[in-house]
Amino acid sequence: MENRFNYLLKNIGVLMIANFSSKILVFLLVPLYTSVLSTTEYGSYDLAVSTATLLFPVLTLNVVDAVMRFSMDYIIDKKSIASIGLKFISISVILFGICIWILNCINLLSGISSLGIYIFLYYVSYAVNQLLIQFSKGLERVKDMGIAGVIGTFVTIVTNILFLLVLKLGLNGFFFSSILAQMISATYLTVRIKVWEYIDVKKIDKKTQHEMLIYSIPLIATAVGWWINSAADKYVVAFMLGVASNGLLSVSYKIPQIINTLQGIFTQAWQISAVKEYGEEETSKFYGNTFSFINLLMCAACSFLIVLSRPLAHILYAKEFYVAWQYVPFLLLSSVLNCASGLLGPILAAKKDSKAMMWSAIIGAVANIIMNIILVYLIGIQGATIATAICSYIIYAVRKKAVGKDIQIEDYFTIIVTWLLLFVQAFVESYLSIIPIEVVIMAILVIVNIKGINRIFFKIKHVFIH
Repeated sequence: MENRFNYLLKNIGVLMIANFSSKILVFLLVPLYTSVLSTTEYGSYDLAVSTATLLFPVLTLNVVDAVMRFSMDYIIDKKSIASIGLKFISISVILFGICIWILNCINLLSGISSLGIYIFLYYVSYAVNQLLIQFSKGLERVKDMGIAGVIGTFVTIVTNILFLLVLKLGLNGFFFSSILAQMISATYLTVRIKVWEYIDVKKIDKKTQHEMLIYSIPLIATAVGWWINSAADKYVVAFMLGVASNGLLSVSYKIPQIINTLQGIFTQAWQISAVKEYGEEETSKFYGNTFSFINLLMCAACSFLIVLSRPLAHILYAKEFYVAWQYVPFLLLSSVLNCASGLLGPILAAKKDSKAMMWSAIIGAVANIIMNIILVYLIGIQGATIATAICSYIIYAVRKKAVGKDIQIEDYFTIIVTWLLLFVQAFVESYLSIIPIEVVIMAILVIVNIKGINRIFFKIKHVFIH
C-alpha cells in the first residue's frame, strides 16, 4: 500500500513542480487579456476553442484515450498503438477542415465564422499535442509530460506579451500564441520519446485497432458530456444573452482554473496508478484512500478561493470584466465535483468499462442543457454556473454507482456534508457577501474533516521520514 501511495505522490510531485507553478504564471496574465481584449473578442475566442475541443473526440473517435490505456498493456505492440492513433488524428484534421468550411458557408456561428483559419490551425496543434501527451502517459513518461507543459506555458507567456502588447495583434495574436504553445510542446515530446520509432503504418494490427475502437467509441459520449458540462453554458449564454455576456462567463472561469489545474495534475498521475494497480491486493482500499485524500485537498482549495473571489477579481479582472467575480463561487464548487468524477473515471478505465463512463456523460449532458436553458432564462448568467455545479454532481453520482465495490471510501458521509457546506458558502459569497458567515462555515469544514486532515499529515510525514 505504501509503495503504491509513494509512486502516486512521486508522479503528483513531478507534475506539480512542472505544471502548477507555470500555470500560475499564465493565470497572472488574465489582467493582460481583460485589458487588451474586449468582452466580445474574448467571448469569440472562447467560443472558437470550445468548438474545436468539442469536435476533437467526435472526429478522432476519441482514439487518444485508447492510445493511453492500451499503451499500458505490456503485451500489445506500441508501434501499432501509436500508428493507429496518428491515422485517426490525420483523418480528423481533414474532417475538421471540412466542418470549418461548412460553418463559414452557412454562417452558423456568426461570432467566430471569420476566424476559420485560426480555428483550423488551433485544432491541428491541439490534436497532435493531445495524441503525444496521452501516448507519453501510456509509456509512463511523466517527467517528459511535465517538462512539455512548462515549455508550452513559457511560450504562451512570451508570445502573449509579444503579440498583444508589443505587436498589438489583438484577437489574432491571442490565437497565434495558443497555436505556437501547443506546437512547440508537441515538438518537444516528439523528440523526447522519439515518436518516429513508434510510427509504422505497416505495423497497424486490425485486431488491436478494433479493440481500441470498441473501448474508445463509447468515450466519445463521455468527452462530449464533459465538454457540455464545461462549455454548453457558454453557448446558451451567448445565444440567449449575447457574446459579451459569454465573455463575462468565460473570464469567470479563470479563478476556478486554479482548481482545474490541480485536478489535471492529480488526474494525470492517478490515471497511471489506477490502471497500474487494478486487480492487485487491497486495490479498492487504495482507491478509496486516494479519493478521500485528493478530494479533501480540493475542497480546502475551493473554500479558500471562494472567500478570495472578489479580492482576486480586483487584481485579475480589468474594466467591465470585474462583475464576473459573482459567478466564480459556484464554478469553484463545480470544479471540485468534476474532480470527484475525474477520480472515478480512471477506475472505470482500468476495468475498460467505457460504457459506464458513456452513460454518466449522456445523463449529465442532457440534464446540463435542460437546466442551463431554464436557469439562464430565469436568473441570467448565474443560472449557468448553478446548472453546471448541479450537473457535475449528477455525473459523479452515476459514476459512483458504476464503480460500486471497486472503491472503498471511509467516512463517505463526511464528504457529502463537506460538499453541502461548500454549496452554502458559494451562495453566501455570491448573494450575501458576509465574510463572518463564511469564516464560520470554513471553521465547520475543518472540524468535520479533522480526521481526514490528521490522516493526510500522517501520510506526508511518513513519506518524508522514509
